[in-house]
Amino acid sequence: MALSFDQVRDAAQGRWKDLIFPAFGIVVPAKKSVHGPCPICGGKDRFRCDDKQGKGTWFCNVCRAGDGFSLIEKSRDMPYSQVLTEVGAVVGLSAETKVTDADRKKWKEKAEAQVKAAELEERKAQEAAAKRAARIWAYKSADRECPYLERKQVKNHGCRINGKGNLIVPLFDKEGKIWNVQEIHADGHKPFLPGGRVSACFYMIGQVSQIDQIICIAEGYATGASIHEATGHVTVIAFNSGNIDKVGKEIRALHSHARLVYCADDDSHSTPPDAGLKAANRAVAATGGIVILPEFSQVVNV
Repeated sequence: MALSFDQVRDAAQGRWKDLIFPAFGIVVPAKKSVHGPCPICGGKDRFRCDDKQGKGTWFCNVCRAGDGFSLIEKSRDMPYSQVLTEVGAVVGLSAETKVTDADRKKWKEKAEAQVKAAELEERKAQEAAAKRAARIWAYKSADRECPYLERKQVKNHGCRINGKGNLIVPLFDKEGKIWNVQEIHADGHKPFLPGGRVSACFYMIGQVSQIDQIICIAEGYATGASIHEATGHVTVIAFNSGNIDKVGKEIRALHSHARLVYCADDDSHSTPPDAGLKAANRAVAATGGIVILPEFSQVVNV
């Protein structure tokens, strides 16, 4: 008799990062909030494994999200039934194994303890990064040009320029607390502070007033700055496609009167395609609004 999904899921809970993924040669960042290469598409600095509830959950800006089973299935091109059998073997199960209530209780308690410890570690890392971000943001801009802004032909809208000429973009929550900064290099490299929070954080270009009826939401700084300069509308930077719906919900809570315009990146040639468009459509489903794509030769009536 084949192993059931429930058997394998229960035995695997809380054991993905330290046991199961290494058994399949899958390398994931040790900390929940740290980004690294995606085991599926190979893209650098776009993948993280948050391991929610000890289920091996992950997120990639391009490949989207899933649990531990799906990561093995997609990264190793393995049929799901085989994944179930192989994971079962790694955690010591076989078709003859009889799983008792005591086993399930033991696995659940261990997984819950690991989840609590990981959540505490993540909160500590986020608070430490927030303090560092506040210190960085407290410095005045260096008196020098920013090669990234020059290359993108956009202006500096309230951000800092550090001594290296890199653009420093802050990430705030809806209460105005700074949690992180993104340092944008001349070559387009855009690291955040290690362990820093990104989820539901944003940077706003322009000031919202009661007469403002349109707020644009974009992924990156250059795109957002271009939109603001072309339209004059308040524009919110969400920093990546996976954060757009979270940021949209925060902006909707802050400004219930506004029409939200999600300005999706053109990811039609990425793998998988249209990640930005799909993320924007999910955001619209949650908050209302419309989606536009970068067809700059057309005038969109918003």
